[in-house]
Amino acid sequence: MNARHSAWEAGAARRQAPRGGGRAGVRPGRAAEPRGRWTRSARGARAPHGPRGEFAFTLLEMMVVLVIVAIGSALVVPMVEGGYEAREVRRAARQIASTMHYCRGEAVALGQPQELVIDALENSIHTTGWGRWAVLTDRAVIEDVHGGQAFGDGVVQILFFPNGSTSGAEVIIAGRRDRSEHRLSVALDPLLGTIHVGDATR
Repeated sequence: MNARHSAWEAGAARRQAPRGGGRAGVRPGRAAEPRGRWTRSARGARAPHGPRGEFAFTLLEMMVVLVIVAIGSALVVPMVEGGYEAREVRRAARQIASTMHYCRGEAVALGQPQELVIDALENSIHTTGWGRWAVLTDRAVIEDVHGGQAFGDGVVQILFFPNGSTSGAEVIIAGRRDRSEHRLSVALDPLLGTIHVGDATR
């Protein structure tokens, strides 16, 4: 009876022992590695042995990334803003020039004088009887008007005659944020009525 009992215990011990003679969960011939630490592979690269194998960023690395993003934003944003403002100044100058062309054409076609009223304070323009009117973009302002007939409060009247001549004027358009860099001139010839848009940078 004792011999049988001993044989049964020996068999149970063999069934519970891991195969290969090593520790449970460890392959034969390889030492157990601690969990949650960094080890180096055969090629020398660092590999994580955490629960999920995820890489972690240090506070210093995150601060370096934030500094790089801040420097990039400081350099790019002004360039984008400046380019957008320059485009709006060109748009306003073209709008005034096209309105001048319209007034001259109407004066010749109808045989009656036409007017273009420029209001620098309201940053707006309108033609005879408010047939056409427009308020310029917020990024471009009517800085000054040379010539024409001034009525005060920044209002100037420019006349167009049936023979194609005009009272002549020069309108200066500038950027609201940087008036020294983005500036255009819309010049109206008094004799021929031709219109020229050019750079008016100081």
